[in-house]
Amino acid sequence: MILPMIKYAFLVYHREYLDFLKGLQELAVLHVIEKQSGEIEDETIQGQYRQLQHINQAIKFLEKRTQETLSETLVQPVEPLLEQLRQLQSKVEGYQQELAHLEKEISILQPWGNFNWDTIHRIKGSGYDVHFYLCPSRSIAPQWREQYTLEVIHEQAGMSYFVVISKMNEPVELNAEVCRLPQISLSQLEKQLEEVTAGLRSLENEMDTFAGEYLNSLYAAREEVTVSLDFSKVVWNTHKTAEDKLMLLEGWVPEEKEDQVVHYLNDAGVFYESAKPGEDDLPPIQLKNNTFARLYEAIGELYTFPNYRELDLTPFFAPFYMLFFGFCLGDAGYGVLIVLATLIGMAKAKPSLKPLFKLGFYLGLSTILMGIIGGTYFGYMLHPENFKDGQTFAPWITTYQKYILSSDNLMVVALGIGYFQVLFGMFLNAANRIKMQGFRYALAQLGWNLIVLVTIPAIGLYKSGAMAAPWMRTVIIVSGVLGGLPAFFYNTPGKNPLLNFGAGLWNAYGVASGLLGDVLSYIRLFALGLSSAILGNVFNQLALQSSQGLGGGIAGIAVMILILAFGHSLNFFMAALGSFVHPLRLTFVEFYKNAGFMGGGKKYEPFKK
Repeated sequence: MILPMIKYAFLVYHREYLDFLKGLQELAVLHVIEKQSGEIEDETIQGQYRQLQHINQAIKFLEKRTQETLSETLVQPVEPLLEQLRQLQSKVEGYQQELAHLEKEISILQPWGNFNWDTIHRIKGSGYDVHFYLCPSRSIAPQWREQYTLEVIHEQAGMSYFVVISKMNEPVELNAEVCRLPQISLSQLEKQLEEVTAGLRSLENEMDTFAGEYLNSLYAAREEVTVSLDFSKVVWNTHKTAEDKLMLLEGWVPEEKEDQVVHYLNDAGVFYESAKPGEDDLPPIQLKNNTFARLYEAIGELYTFPNYRELDLTPFFAPFYMLFFGFCLGDAGYGVLIVLATLIGMAKAKPSLKPLFKLGFYLGLSTILMGIIGGTYFGYMLHPENFKDGQTFAPWITTYQKYILSSDNLMVVALGIGYFQVLFGMFLNAANRIKMQGFRYALAQLGWNLIVLVTIPAIGLYKSGAMAAPWMRTVIIVSGVLGGLPAFFYNTPGKNPLLNFGAGLWNAYGVASGLLGDVLSYIRLFALGLSSAILGNVFNQLALQSSQGLGGGIAGIAVMILILAFGHSLNFFMAALGSFVHPLRLTFVEFYKNAGFMGGGKKYEPFKK
């Protein structure tokens, strides 16, 4: 449900304005109406944005560090801390660059071994030159050894590293790559690498200590700057009148909190006006739902907030989303894992995270339910069609197998659920039109709803033999007439009947083609559930066969456990990801479209500390 909003306008004398804003900030109920156009050019606000950005970057960096404990002592101001952190980061970058350079030079020298360059210089002082070459081993021609003093130093991956000693200034012509080596020994490079690595490790420890000592200070500074920034933005959104003597501020307050505002304004002696939203107003959106539906508000926010004047669809899609997730995952064993993990999370997590774990708990329950209905447990499918004739089980399992739905039945159930949700969305569309425009604007939608509600079940009953053909035709004709009249001749109240009829024909094409495509989209529920079950079963068979191939025993059991752990972990991750994403798609595309969802609302964000 979308909470009603009241629009307020305050007129305050400029000398009393800051104290008035502080009182509003303490009250924490006013959503300030921002200026409609233009960027914020205030230098103070831009400076606060930059400071907040720097603090956020520092926090993001330090949160990745190892912190055993966080110091409760808060340090102010934080600018010296940020500068100290920048210096540490700069040193780390310098060490990392030096480390990369040394590793590169070591990789160049390693094939040549640890030789002393003084020896090379003495050879050159005797009138000889030393050349370093690299080429494929098969490319070294026998005449090279006859023509030059050549010695292969190292061979690796089909490549030969060799030296040629020639008289000074004597030309050496070989079809090989000349190697330019660093003028330092390998042992010296490795010693430098150890020193740089030790320095880098020391800096890393220093930054870990820095994170433990000052992370809480940065958290506090972020809160302080955020509050100050919010305050500055409210001041910037204030209109100055009467030669800057009077300050005009506008904002929205939830109707249920209006008494708090009125009480504060009367005590403060502030002049104000209040009114309900006009047609051109765009009030912010604050949702208020029951305990169950509230868990799914975060899912709806992934798309957008509803328009202020339409229905909040959260409580209507919440049960479907829960069911769809379980349908897509469809494994009772995986569902048990989700339930256990979320129960532990709810017991140990921070209060802010507990709603997410509670949502996961409900999704796990749905997965268990659909796994029981489909008869799948950790990839083991209990439906009789998956076993050879004559295979027997415990009596209770045999009895249970009679109630497990086959894959064909699950596909029919998925399509049936799709038809029901699409039709449900169409009725919500009608309710939305009644709420926003009036009953007569919903008559055409109700006509289509009647046709879809009656026609498709009648055809289904006829195909199954539960309804005779004459009765089917009678039902379709009656529903077609009752629903078709408003659908074709009253879809745009007040317009020419011929225009209404033309619009009705176009709507008929849209309903017929869209309905078929929308309902068929729900077959993905069955397909995803079946694919995860099959993949889990494949890993089970692979683990069993591998164990048997090793003759059982400890080795066979170990291999079987590894395959099961890896396979089911991979399958669970992929299936859970699909079970989260595809119900989103069905909600935001098929359901929202048929429900006439407009969206575009802005979240209610009160001015507060």
